[in-house]
Amino acid sequence: MSSLELFRVFALSSGFKLLPVRQEEKLKLAKLLERVPIPVKESVDGPAAKINVLLQAYVSQLKLEGFSLVADMVFVQQSAGRILHAMFEICLKMGWAGPARACLALCKMAERPM
Repeated sequence: MSSLELFRVFALSSGFKLLPVRQEEKLKLAKLLERVPIPVKESVDGPAAKINVLLQAYVSQLKLEGFSLVADMVFVQQSAGRILHAMFEICLKMGWAGPARACLALCKMAERPM
């Protein structure tokens, strides 16, 4: 499982299904989409792309514009450790060593950004 897939699975978590993409955020998200290190498959109009971009921006310590994006970033940041740790535990139980290692690394990045 690659980093691209890990970020995508995280973004598709049901914990974020009620987080909307507001009209005024679309342009800002499109700009962030160009600056994140890992490409995002989804369109900027979807909540999964927004969550993916916000997690990558948090881990990469990119600056955000707009109060609504910062507020959503806080929500993603608070949920990231819990969800990524659960993903790590699932990989361990399934015996997937490679994905478990990648999940653990991502979990550490989310809990202690450098």
